[in-house]
Amino acid sequence: MKKASWKGLLALASLSVVMLLVLAACGSDDPTPTTAAADPTATPEPAKELITFTDLNWNSGHIQTAIASYIVNKGYGYPVDAVTLDTLPGFNALEKGDTQVSMEIWLPNQQEAWDNAVAAGTVIGVGHSLDDNWQSSFVIPGYTQDANPGLQTVEDLKKPEYKALFTTIESGGKASGLGCIPGWACEVVNEEKIPGYDLEDHVEIANPGSVGALDAAIRGAFEKKEDLLFYYWGPTQISAELDLRILEEPPHNDACFEVRACAYPVAEVIVAVHSSLVERAPEVVAFLEKYNFTAAAQVAAETYLSETGAEFDEVAKWWLTNQEEFWIPFVTDEAATKIRAALAS
Repeated sequence: MKKASWKGLLALASLSVVMLLVLAACGSDDPTPTTAAADPTATPEPAKELITFTDLNWNSGHIQTAIASYIVNKGYGYPVDAVTLDTLPGFNALEKGDTQVSMEIWLPNQQEAWDNAVAAGTVIGVGHSLDDNWQSSFVIPGYTQDANPGLQTVEDLKKPEYKALFTTIESGGKASGLGCIPGWACEVVNEEKIPGYDLEDHVEIANPGSVGALDAAIRGAFEKKEDLLFYYWGPTQISAELDLRILEEPPHNDACFEVRACAYPVAEVIVAVHSSLVERAPEVVAFLEKYNFTAAAQVAAETYLSETGAEFDEVAKWWLTNQEEFWIPFVTDEAATKIRAALAS
């Protein structure tokens, strides 16, 4: 018998490999069709667009932004970002669409800008928070009022014996009051209240610098039982923990408030979105429409923040883990399951 050449053997082996591959392909019993075979018209789900929050520069603003953005990201699958801005720049960013969500629009502090944006259709109010709120330009410690029971109203600051309680070396004989945070709408209102009450010769407003500096000044005064005149608001941890007394002002009405000669109204705190979000993230808008951050929720979060010194995103995770009764009603069952899973991971 004639031996096969090595070239013949190589050709035979190559042919065998080809035949095995063909048989494997033809004889496969895998019944799973490819996506194209199952539905030639199927298209992949489009990626969800980034949602950017206006991260307002005070504790309740930071906390609510951290909570809501975590829910939107983990519960509804949207990438999120946040940009820290003061009140007025923050609203401008929302109006232009540079950000798409703001968790706290305080009215009437921002009433004119708000009305113009709503009329233009660029901004939409979708929910509320901090309904049980207050703010005042003229707050004093409870111990100051207890020691000076005649100090009850803003008009009493014109009396030398009460004005003297708050004078400093720099104030030139006037009472010095810590004002609103620079960049907030109430900064202008507080300054305008001085001529509104004819207090130019009696009270001057001092710049507190920041929320942290204002809080530190208040806590420092309370620790030393020092007299202090200051602007503040609630619900906050400080207003819940400390005995704050508000000097009486004439009751609010629109006419007198135009000339800053009466008390702040109870504010309406609105959760707002850029109008584009309604179409591109309707499930997020539906969540925000149900959202409400109460005083109890706020104080719980701020207390944890104060006691632990945690970052705001960690405060949000703690709050979502331990305060489910507040947020579960705002979200779908599917979103709640995803959020719980993310918190547990």
